[in-house]
Amino acid sequence: MDYFAHIAWSYILFNKTKKPFYAILFGVLPDSLSWLFFTIYLLFKGESFQQAAGGIPDWVFTLYNISHSMFTFLLVLGIVYLIWRKIPIYIWAWPIHILIDIPTHTREFLPTPFLWPVSEWVFPGISWGTPWFMFTNWTIITFVLISLYILKKRKKNTII
Repeated sequence: MDYFAHIAWSYILFNKTKKPFYAILFGVLPDSLSWLFFTIYLLFKGESFQQAAGGIPDWVFTLYNISHSMFTFLLVLGIVYLIWRKIPIYIWAWPIHILIDIPTHTREFLPTPFLWPVSEWVFPGISWGTPWFMFTNWTIITFVLISLYILKKRKKNTII
């Protein structure tokens, strides 16, 4: 799924928490650890994505594999629990990102390595970039965000 859709879904799912912004950060963490770092790398090199299209470095895909693995998430979850003795609700946006990506990535283009490093098997999903999927996904996101806004407005007006 695209980066902005992950932001939207993270907000939708965690908007009632005390820190929805943290959920958004964890919701885009898997893509940020690879593609945002790569974008920053390109900026420092003075290159664009078009110039680098044929030569994406292996480290980008390694970071992608690490950040999209449920085993990595479980390891981080264990460390967080050992340190704080609790699990913050917003951290669950990370595995939700992975679960959303599993069926919305094809084996041919950025398959979701959710079993890495234990297995290289990936789900044969559909591309999130398919026009009908993008339209449906963003229509649902828009509908839900408008509904949340209306409900919040009504709740605010009934309290006054």
